[in-house]
Amino acid sequence: MLCEKMRTRAYILVLLTLGLFGAAFVPQAWADPAPSQEYRIKAAFLYNFIKFVDWPKQKMGEANEPITIGIIGKDPFGKAFEPIKDKPVKGKKVVVKQFKGFKELKQLGEKDKGELDRRIEALRKCHMLFICSSEKDAYRDVVKLVREHPVLTVGEMKDFVEAGGVINFVMENKKVRFEINAAGAKRAKLQIRSQLLRLAKKVVQEKDAPKNDD
Repeated sequence: MLCEKMRTRAYILVLLTLGLFGAAFVPQAWADPAPSQEYRIKAAFLYNFIKFVDWPKQKMGEANEPITIGIIGKDPFGKAFEPIKDKPVKGKKVVVKQFKGFKELKQLGEKDKGELDRRIEALRKCHMLFICSSEKDAYRDVVKLVREHPVLTVGEMKDFVEAGGVINFVMENKKVRFEINAAGAKRAKLQIRSQLLRLAKKVVQEKDAPKNDD
């Protein structure tokens, strides 16, 4: 019990030290009922993950090019990004783009292959791609679309990291925690800093990665 309390205190301290919860963000998060509270917290995590992940130089582009967070599926965030959307990260503006789900992409492909290719390319251009829980039956397919590209995939489904996703949100004692697939990050040519790895509930290393993660 004592060890668990110390671990929880250390976790909160590190979060505060790293700035994962900004002063402007916390009061709004705790004032709102669930699920808004949960997704305000997840939005803050997504924004702050950018600080502790390094993309290949060519992916970051020119100084005036923004960092893109893509959201595929039924968007659960609403206005959760409002308190943080104007705050630059790594000297860059952050933009949030929404994409239709995988089912819609497949239907589009049956009608217009060229448009499907353009939309897949737009997904691959994202720096981070959040795969919504509405895609629980197709998240493996979405991961496969971008897995060989420098895209930080984030989900909230069971076995997401085992399926090749890089970061997965999990709820533990009503708190938002996350798992990291270090092997998946390496394949995507992403470098996750040690500060973030230490906060993860679980880290899947290359030697632990299942065969379907190749």
